Amino acid sequence: MYNFNDILQNEYVIEYSLKGKKDYSEPKIYDAGGDLNKRWYVYYSYRDPKTNKLKRQPPIYKGANRFKTKAERYEILMAYKQALKKLLSKGYSPYENFKVTDAKIEKEQKEASKENNSAFKATNYTTIKALEFAVEQKEAYWSDRAKITINGHYKRFVKWLRENELDTVDIKKLKRREIAVFLNSLKKYNKQRELTDEPVRAKTRNSYRTSLSLLFNQLVSDDILEYNPVKAIQKLKENPKAHKAYTDEQVVQMREYMDQNDPYLRKFTQFIAYAFLRNVEVCRLRVKDIDLKNRRLYVQTKTEAQEVVPIIGNLAKVIEQMELHKYEPNDFVFTNKEQCGEWSTTEKAKTYFFYRRYADMKEALKLDEDQTLYSFKHTAASNLYKSLASEGKADEQVLTELMSFTRHKTKSQLRKYLRGIGASLAKDYSNKYTIDF
Repeated sequence: MYNFNDILQNEYVIEYSLKGKKDYSEPKIYDAGGDLNKRWYVYYSYRDPKTNKLKRQPPIYKGANRFKTKAERYEILMAYKQALKKLLSKGYSPYENFKVTDAKIEKEQKEASKENNSAFKATNYTTIKALEFAVEQKEAYWSDRAKITINGHYKRFVKWLRENELDTVDIKKLKRREIAVFLNSLKKYNKQRELTDEPVRAKTRNSYRTSLSLLFNQLVSDDILEYNPVKAIQKLKENPKAHKAYTDEQVVQMREYMDQNDPYLRKFTQFIAYAFLRNVEVCRLRVKDIDLKNRRLYVQTKTEAQEVVPIIGNLAKVIEQMELHKYEPNDFVFTNKEQCGEWSTTEKAKTYFFYRRYADMKEALKLDEDQTLYSFKHTAASNLYKSLASEGKADEQVLTELMSFTRHKTKSQLRKYLRGIGASLAKDYSNKYTIDF
């Protein structure tokens, strides 16, 4: 005899497909805010047949709290959550008696035995076939840059699956631990594209995790998997690369160097500094994106959304010198031919083109390792912050005005950014000490 909790615990319950109305709330996981010393569980509400009101049901633990890591607890509770959701959506009820439940199971088993075997096999995917299917479903919606990144991660994972004889395994039997082993085994390539023994950075490993999670999410959406095992794999803490701001003296040195050796690079850096753009955002600019008359730039940002950026007087002078009216609206503003025009290559190749030119100047002037093209943006933000603060304005007023330039969404984001680049530091507090060290 079965009761509701018995069939929930059975693995085969996931395969049931009975019909019923929705008299329940969406099952959710309570994780105690990540505290492993407290009990984690799945909870939900179901309509009480006597009162006809949703009533909170007993929490479902099912041994989840025996596990000592967050990833393991999330994995088992996610499985219970998905199984519970399936049960509820197919008409099972915690209020029905065992005879009703047994009758449903018996009926389902009879229907399952009548299924055509070939049709049944069509729902089974090997790891390779499932991932191929996921890529086919999602690829059309990726940007060109995302296609390169995600496909690269996907191909390397497929190669690893084959090397470890996991390519013919049913995707439903691929374990979270096996995916974690792949992520933790990633090594760097050298300049000759030879694999080294050096582990990849945390940021790179997390990027692979994000790509795989996206593909597994698609498999969940298409009912090939019940849940995404990658979600239970924790991200590593990243130490983002710093982009150290330039000193006033370095800015003068670079300006003189570029005027003499690479005026085109100076124009590129002026777009970064005067409009607070990323390297790739400058590379994306087309002639039609620049409205000099109304002093506006239409920028495709990191999130693929379009933002309107003001063209200040300093940048307007640079744009006027470029004589954009001579070119076609769809021409790129910056190209490898040092003038507006077509440039048929990847965004990564475009940014690398200007990086190489910058690298020549960096070597010639012996700039710091942590100083990059991106540092022009940080230097501009630091300079404006100090300039506004020197006018005697309150800090809140300074931040409000600066936000309109840097396009940060909140003051807290801007404060964190300013601290990170060293623009917002404490004033000299020597007179506060009462002893000498």
